[in-house]
Amino acid sequence: MKFLRLAVLTLTFSSFSFGVNKDLVEMQRELEAKLDSMQQTLNSKIDILTGMLQAIQNDSRRTADQVASMQDTLTNGVAKSLMPVSGLNNKVDAMGDDVRSLKDSLADLSARLERMDAKITDLKNQIQVMQNPPPAPSTAAPATPGTTGQPGTGVPPQGMSADRTYTDALRDFQTGKTDLAYNEFQQYLTYFPNTELAANAQYYIGEIAYNRGDYVAAVQAFDAVLERYPENPKTPDAHLMKGMALIKARQVSRAVQEFRALVQKYPHTDDARKAQEQLRELHASVSPAPATAARRPRQQ
Repeated sequence: MKFLRLAVLTLTFSSFSFGVNKDLVEMQRELEAKLDSMQQTLNSKIDILTGMLQAIQNDSRRTADQVASMQDTLTNGVAKSLMPVSGLNNKVDAMGDDVRSLKDSLADLSARLERMDAKITDLKNQIQVMQNPPPAPSTAAPATPGTTGQPGTGVPPQGMSADRTYTDALRDFQTGKTDLAYNEFQQYLTYFPNTELAANAQYYIGEIAYNRGDYVAAVQAFDAVLERYPENPKTPDAHLMKGMALIKARQVSRAVQEFRALVQKYPHTDDARKAQEQLRELHASVSPAPATAARRPRQQ
């Protein structure tokens, strides 16, 4: 009896197990079908995204190529536009070199002319000494530093030459022997007042007085340059230094007039530029203010 019951139970569970296994197989097949469908959908979307990415990359390459082409075109255009300017700069530089060379040549020529003028003066003096022997030496006192006397026309002592006197005076001035240079410039003006370098000697006398702080004597010396040698390369310098000496002497209104005269007479010189700077520091205009007409008094 027990055996029969066990057989029945075994058959019952076997049929139940068979049914369960069948359901599991079906569920597994359905799950695999769904997974296959999801995989296909995912692959399709990946293919779409890959195509879009490829298109974007192609567009980026085309854009980069266009930008590079535009950059090359712009660079070439700018280079072509700057070619005339570069050529102009080269021409300006070449002209500057020519101007500097010309200035050096003119400076050398001026120096040669000055030496020639001094030698001619020496020759004239030697001829004059031969025709008229020099008088006996006088007992006049030497020139006092700080004063500016009238240039003389006396015969220089034997052995004195304009070239040597001026060269010695300039060397002593440049090496700081101002007292000795002052006397030598005074001697040059005494015996060689009409040479080309006489204006330089008179100017250096004023500069020595200015450096000593004797501004009144400096103004007188620069005035002498302007009065005796008005057409001379030292004339603009004398205007400028006279104005500077007037400022030191607390004569500002006269200094302003001097600076204005310098700017009007020599407007394109370096001295004129310095004079304009001084006028700006003094809060003065380059040109004087127009004078206003005086009001007539009303008749009673």
